[in-house]
Amino acid sequence: MDIIKPGSRFDFVGKQKPFLIGSVIAVLLSIGLLVGVGLNFGVDFKGGSEIILAFKSDVGSDQVRDAAENLGFAKPDVQAFGDAEEHRFLIRIPSISFLNAESAAKLKTDIEAQLAPIRRFNWSEEGGDTIYIRFQDEAKVDIDKLSELVNKAELGNFKVELQGTDERPEYKLQLQELQGRVAEHMAKSFGAEVFDPTKGVERVETVGPRVGEQLRNSGLLSILLAMLFILIYIAFRFDVRYAPGAVLALFHDILITLGFYAALQIEVSLPIIAALLTIVGYSLNDTIVIFDRIRENFTLLGDKSIEETVNISINDSLSRTLLTSVTTLIAVLALYAFAGDLVRQFAFALIVGVIVGTYSSTFVASPVLIFMHNWMEERRQFKLEQEQRAAEQAEQVEQTP
Repeated sequence: MDIIKPGSRFDFVGKQKPFLIGSVIAVLLSIGLLVGVGLNFGVDFKGGSEIILAFKSDVGSDQVRDAAENLGFAKPDVQAFGDAEEHRFLIRIPSISFLNAESAAKLKTDIEAQLAPIRRFNWSEEGGDTIYIRFQDEAKVDIDKLSELVNKAELGNFKVELQGTDERPEYKLQLQELQGRVAEHMAKSFGAEVFDPTKGVERVETVGPRVGEQLRNSGLLSILLAMLFILIYIAFRFDVRYAPGAVLALFHDILITLGFYAALQIEVSLPIIAALLTIVGYSLNDTIVIFDRIRENFTLLGDKSIEETVNISINDSLSRTLLTSVTTLIAVLALYAFAGDLVRQFAFALIVGVIVGTYSSTFVASPVLIFMHNWMEERRQFKLEQEQRAAEQAEQVEQTP
């Protein structure tokens, strides 16, 4: 099926300059947004907790925020989630527990002041709700007194267990899990007729800051490795002239997509990394189709210049490119329109990526291929001229008596 009349010859190559200038401006703007504004990293990448609450009846976001602050969350980010009639809210907090460095240090001081000197107090942000304690001289303390003391700290309900051996006793302090405490507090704040403590907490996702940093670095590394292997693949699949254009087009697509996320401050989470890798694959596929036609036409249209060959090849692939892009966009737009918020963020990246990827295959990858071809031809011609001059000089030397 052709949506472009066969034999049409649009002058893509002749009009490449304004499009290249536009691409450079778009990339520079995206880099400026990424540096100046930055990405809105989600819990996956910066650590913290995300809690989704579902209420039985209508409540305001200010009421939910006040209840969260009364629970002990400092400056929680509260926003409506999903459709209005669902009465759902998303709460984001930068911590994964009610315990933090300050409260853990105070708890240690209180225990030492009222029970016994501590030899090892093991708590970390990654551990969250769990503390391990060993006292000096392997002393044993009354577990009931320890339990009473830590539960007076107003951090929540601690469960205290004696572990280890009689010679080396160790005490495990386990704070009530976040989900349970949030459910109890919201039911107490709003009443059981508004918030069901057994079903109201739909999801709790926690990621430690160190794990978040590792996930962020791994996501970036996965994209860079994909670019590297694509560069190698294109160089072997075609030749070295084609590889830079394909990779530059991919960088162009990724940077502009991330620029949209920075401008609109849409949350960047692990599914967005998957979307970016999907964009890489889609854009590369589109570019390879055009490159394959260019390589084929190099043989069929040997008397044509590189500019003419590339322009003819782009026109030959135009119907296929537009059909693929439009059908993909229809599917992705359906996801964006009818899916939930989390899938909508993923779909938004694909919408931008499909549009920009279709554009870059024609107006970024192909012009770079023309530049590389001309540059390599100039170098080859220069080398031939040097060899010819060297041969002539050698011949003159031989003829000199």
